[in-house]
Amino acid sequence: MNNFEETLEKAQEGDRQAMNDLLYEYLPLINGIVYQYGRKVNKDELREHLMFKFMENTKKFNKNKKSF
Repeated sequence: MNNFEETLEKAQEGDRQAMNDLLYEYLPLINGIVYQYGRKVNKDELREHLMFKFMENTKKFNKNKKSF
């Protein structure tokens, strides 16, 4: 198992540090999405919503199927 898979598994089991590590890893992607919306939306609200969805869906991710 690689580091990502171990971190994902721990995050799915409720390890907050593992979830923070995953979130930190994907934060540039989230910020990129927020940046693309420009002035159309409240960036802080969108970032918060995307981070929440990321955490929520991380728990549902099936690593064997590589899907949610």
